Amino acid sequence: MKRAATRENQSALARLSLDQVWLFAAVAFIALRALLTPIPPHDFWWHMATGRLIVEQGQIPTTDSFSYTRAGEPFYNQSWLAQVWLYGLQRLGGVPLIIVVQALVLALAYGLLLRLCVRRSGAVRLSAGFLLVATLPASFDNWIVRPQTYALPLFVATLYVLTAWRLPAIRASGDAPARFYRPLLLLPVLGILWVNLHGSFVLGGALIALVFVAEALRRMATARAEARAVARRPVGRAEDVLTRAARPARPPLWHLAVAGALTGLSWLVNPGGLQVLGYVRNLLGSSQVTRLVTEWAPPTIRDPGGTIFFLFLIAGIAILAYAQHPPDLVDLLVAGAFLWLALGAVRNNIWFTAVATPLLVVQLATWRPAAATARRGYQGVPGLNAALVGVIALMLLLALPWVKPVLGLPPQLGNLVDPDTPVAAVEALRADGERPARLFHAMSYGSYLIWAAPEQPVWADPRIELYPLEQWLDYQALSSGREVAELLARYGVDGLLLSNGEQEPLVAWARARPTAWELRYADEATSYFVRRQP
Repeated sequence: MKRAATRENQSALARLSLDQVWLFAAVAFIALRALLTPIPPHDFWWHMATGRLIVEQGQIPTTDSFSYTRAGEPFYNQSWLAQVWLYGLQRLGGVPLIIVVQALVLALAYGLLLRLCVRRSGAVRLSAGFLLVATLPASFDNWIVRPQTYALPLFVATLYVLTAWRLPAIRASGDAPARFYRPLLLLPVLGILWVNLHGSFVLGGALIALVFVAEALRRMATARAEARAVARRPVGRAEDVLTRAARPARPPLWHLAVAGALTGLSWLVNPGGLQVLGYVRNLLGSSQVTRLVTEWAPPTIRDPGGTIFFLFLIAGIAILAYAQHPPDLVDLLVAGAFLWLALGAVRNNIWFTAVATPLLVVQLATWRPAAATARRGYQGVPGLNAALVGVIALMLLLALPWVKPVLGLPPQLGNLVDPDTPVAAVEALRADGERPARLFHAMSYGSYLIWAAPEQPVWADPRIELYPLEQWLDYQALSSGREVAELLARYGVDGLLLSNGEQEPLVAWARARPTAWELRYADEATSYFVRRQP
């Protein structure tokens, strides 16, 4: 039986087509990018620490217990399910398992998006190539291990279901448009999961609403155009009857209305009920979030990620302008709405590129000349195809977090956590027999401290909305070396854990005062000072 199984596997490899190689390569390179990206010291650690707290206490915290500046203040913890999930992965397999799951989640999300593009365009290599060359570079900035990542497959799945509902060609064969499209019932199920994972759940509702409105407008425009055409023709013309018979059947709009209503109700299935909507509203209206967090700022060409985004946008406009057929109205309106969001905040790029990709691939497919279409039948040399798949699979194997640390890769690729994470500095802090009670530190360090030194209250951390704007302005002043003595006295700070790069002026200020501030640890990235007793 083993020999028979071996022969069957060899036969399957011998039948590998070039299209299959393209599909495998696209999904594999998505996973490869995630496997080679160390975890940055921002959102990840405090989310995992909160998951630990939920598991240990058996309830979701409603007040802050991590900081000394906002201790006891109300805090709505919306992403509790993602936090428990992260902590569960950590207990099961540590950071390596979390990285592998991150790669699988991203591969699932973009693999589903790739499938949608192929189903709509019929062009496997074009779809895979566009995803790799355009979509992924414009999305990389949002590929961080945090709850938002787990929302991405839910967003793409919602887009897929809505597209299949309105375009009968994507439905399963024999599924009549007049019947209720049962996959629409997946939307409220996704809603229940999404509302407990990340605040972007409202985008699922927005996607449903946009498709409903755009589809209604398209049907109205089509009906008016047909009415004008009929009015210009003699009554009873045979071609009128043939045109109506050839018109593709469209599913009733009430199907989507029911699914949308159920999805809205599904948002109530969370520990806070209606409070979750208030959380989203308050977050979007938080001045400290919109003014101070770079990913909530509009994209700019001064930033590499912003440059890639605008290049994607320019290329998209050119594709639409020179396409052989007018774009689908629903695709266009949905992409336009998410473009508006992306132009307002960098963190929304990932949603815009997801909805824009099928639109642009379908339009690009109209550019192919007849000769190129005829060459689509070429599937390469089976042996060479198998060799390519083998090489890519080997790259994935070498990138696994249990393997890559021993390969001698540069830290930005070989490390499991970002080199800027203060792992050694926090170990030195915990080993300090006279550690400070009120520590001031880099904002990102606060996240790692919450996880690695939970007994050490933090000054602030990436939960930007928890801390008032005035405190963040004081943070900026301190980090810039302004009004240092006054601000440190105001907060009663007796220790400093500073980023040498981000807080260089404050590091220089403390080093210039050795009689007042004792340097107890320093490495290339971090400096740790303790105030000397008078």
